[in-house]
Amino acid sequence: MTKKGFLLDRETTRQIGHELWKMRDEKRLYIRHVEKQTGVPAYVIEGMEIGKFIQYGSIRKLTNFYGKKMRIVFEEP
Repeated sequence: MTKKGFLLDRETTRQIGHELWKMRDEKRLYIRHVEKQTGVPAYVIEGMEIGKFIQYGSIRKLTNFYGKKMRIVFEEP
């Protein structure tokens, strides 16, 4: 665990990022528009969508804006 929270493996980070991108793409929204509406900086949105990092507070803001909720499910490997 780091000061800012838990670290996720690369694949999980990419999967979350891809889902965030799909939500934005389904609504045909530009990153700059989402930035203005949510207050989440464009570089954070882009970084999360390409799977570089995840910020939980930003995920909450984005999913609320897209009209979705995030749920974490634990599965057997």
